Amino acid sequence: MNCKYLDHQINVATNGQYRLCCMSEEPDNKETVHTHTPKQWHESEFHKKTRKQMANGEWPDACIRCKSMEEKGLESLRTKPTWTTYGPGLNHFDLRLGNSCNLKCISCWPGISSSLGEEAKEMEQQGVVPLNAVPKEINVNWFDEKTSAKILEYTPIAEIYFTGGEPMMVKHIDKFLEQLDKNTMLRFNTNCTLWNLKMEKLLRKFKTVSMSLSLDATDKRIDYIRYGSNWNVIKENAKRYADFCYVDISPTISVLNAHFLNDIYEYADKNHWKVYPNLLMFPDWLHVRHAPKELKKLYAHKFVKQWADVPADNNVQELFKKNISKLDSFRKNNIKDYLPEVAKAYSIN
Repeated sequence: MNCKYLDHQINVATNGQYRLCCMSEEPDNKETVHTHTPKQWHESEFHKKTRKQMANGEWPDACIRCKSMEEKGLESLRTKPTWTTYGPGLNHFDLRLGNSCNLKCISCWPGISSSLGEEAKEMEQQGVVPLNAVPKEINVNWFDEKTSAKILEYTPIAEIYFTGGEPMMVKHIDKFLEQLDKNTMLRFNTNCTLWNLKMEKLLRKFKTVSMSLSLDATDKRIDYIRYGSNWNVIKENAKRYADFCYVDISPTISVLNAHFLNDIYEYADKNHWKVYPNLLMFPDWLHVRHAPKELKKLYAHKFVKQWADVPADNNVQELFKKNISKLDSFRKNNIKDYLPEVAKAYSIN
């Protein structure tokens, strides 16, 4: 048994900490981009032990998510097909550049959104208990010329995946791209709300650029779910990216949008884009399994329909009402103006 991510990829979290991959659940690692090179992390005792366990057919504790999915007969990150061939050596990089983000998505948290950290701090200052704990540091961004130089030591790099936060907000990324080989495949995960002409010029020089758009809804509904969005701006930017990038949509599916997932697919189909849905697991009060029966009756797409008959927890439903009401009050919003079906199902006035 092997894993291409363990063998050939380096993953860096938003705080600069090295991780086995984006799905791993290992304890906090002492190795960071500030203290170790990617090679030093890959040759650390913990990393070597994990690879040895995998080679011996043993599941490392940190790989519990993939193990659980495969035991259920599902496709895991380990078994999922990829765009490119991994290897030889360390030639793939998964870089979570930091938590700088201009949106306050309901399903997100301050660790990957500085805007949510700022909002949590504002709520606390106004005597409102925030949905998310106020972080010690609002802005956590490790990517700079010194740390990125450690990555540029590896050539050739087959693929780099950029996300955040919002990668289009990250400083120094333009200088980093200028030094990359133009044959390197670039993949971005972006909220599609920002446009930078300098970035466009740089990206057009690469042979392969993929833009995965984090769009959880269409029309004004996205303005509520991904608070701070503007659907008209997003549509225009998406068209611009499609002119020179491979574009797909990667919605995060929760109780907020599960009932109209087909609408997202219709928008994608009109533009000849693929959809790669991600089921939200946390926070639990937004998981599709806890939706009221009235809302579950509207689940039409096969991706969420399987959850329609799964029993919900009434206490979790009450937590949803409490959290949404608090958030709407603070943001001076009302869920029924954007998601009337959800508001009705939860009896939110």
